[in-house]
Amino acid sequence: MKTLFFILVITIFAAALVVTYLVNKEQRSMNRLSDTFIKLIQKFDSWQMMR
Repeated sequence: MKTLFFILVITIFAAALVVTYLVNKEQRSMNRLSDTFIKLIQKFDSWQMMR
């Protein structure tokens, strides 16, 4: 019984680690996306000014 509980706890812990890792990765890629989006908007703004 104890070993089963131990295995369950380890599995849950591993799953939590994987989830946090994936969330961090997603956030990083989202930051990169928003950065490129902001750069594009700034380029568009400057192009509008030059016209």
